[in-house]
Amino acid sequence: MSAEMVRGAGALPLDLGDGVVLDLTSVTDAAEVFAVVDRERDRLRQWLPWVDATVDVDIERAYLAEIERANATGAGLHATIRDPGGPCGLVGLRIDQLHRRAEVGYWLSERCVGRGIMFRAVAALFDIAVTELGMHRLELLAATGNVRSRAVAERLGMSREGVRREAELLSSGFVDLVLYAVLARDWPGAAAVTQAAAGSSGGGAQSPDR
Repeated sequence: MSAEMVRGAGALPLDLGDGVVLDLTSVTDAAEVFAVVDRERDRLRQWLPWVDATVDVDIERAYLAEIERANATGAGLHATIRDPGGPCGLVGLRIDQLHRRAEVGYWLSERCVGRGIMFRAVAALFDIAVTELGMHRLELLAATGNVRSRAVAERLGMSREGVRREAELLSSGFVDLVLYAVLARDWPGAAAVTQAAAGSSGGGAQSPDR
């Protein structure tokens, strides 16, 4: 099932609460998304390897065109996170149809950090991945030092499966990545993990999305 079919099935757009909406990413988002990246690049480059290469809106537009193609072919399910202030981040699944496996990646604007938005967005995509896309395994990779991103995985109830040594090159050098995963049979659903995490802190996070 492609992302467009997901939209047709009514799974997206999705109201995440607090005025936040999750909808399929489009090339038409390029100018607004680039503005966020350009404004916050000093903060985002700490954990995102693509930030320094995203130097103008044309590069952003080309990337989002790739995202649209992935959504159309079933190779991905990528969504833009919006609040009343406009786009505040991207979240997406890179889908391996052969092995029914998906890896989530995401980033979030500073103005939206600390509101539990990314936790809710990833949980929502996991629900779609399991119920609509038939995924068997969901993965999340985060740098060992990226405390916020690792907190998202842990609040989602994902299991830590190991560390990939020096697996990603950031502006600061090579970093180790922690691998988290959950199987479809062990995923309790977004409502259940949200209830279990109620009252906990954190939720805003950033992790490689390109």
